[in-house]
Amino acid sequence: MTAHGYDDDWYDRQWDAHRASREWDALEWEHGGPDDDLPEHPVGPVRTPDDALAVLLALVGAQRAGEPALWFVMVDAQGYTLPTVLPITDVPLHADREVVRRLLDVLGSVLAEDGPGGSVLVGLVRAAGGDRGAFEESWTRSLREGADAIGMRLWGVAAIGQSRARMLEW
Repeated sequence: MTAHGYDDDWYDRQWDAHRASREWDALEWEHGGPDDDLPEHPVGPVRTPDDALAVLLALVGAQRAGEPALWFVMVDAQGYTLPTVLPITDVPLHADREVVRRLLDVLGSVLAEDGPGGSVLVGLVRAAGGDRGAFEESWTRSLREGADAIGMRLWGVAAIGQSRARMLEW
């Protein structure tokens, strides 16, 4: 009997990892799903601005034409991307220091745990973007100041728009 009053005897059974694995493998999996459009994880390290821009463009994909967003990719000390990407949508057109501080705190904890000595690659995305505008200037400056204040390394910042994209700094 479970704490909620259900008569479930599975709780009382001994765990059999081999049996569980067979049952898991026997399940019918649908090949379609929400992650089907994700690009392959990059195999090589991010070494150049062109590498960085290619990684970001592959991740952002068709969302280049969408609402303003910030995309964060963690890179380990050897330049390999970590399997953690943080896209933030519904961002203000001008950076907010408190939002930046909180974002960098989260990113810093991920790097400390999974990529010590690593850095963060940032994509500033908006349909009319892809170059240095007020949105890009505001977020680049705030992210740079916030990262410098806590000792976090920004690998680079890219401006990504519907029809153009470029690295702003690296």
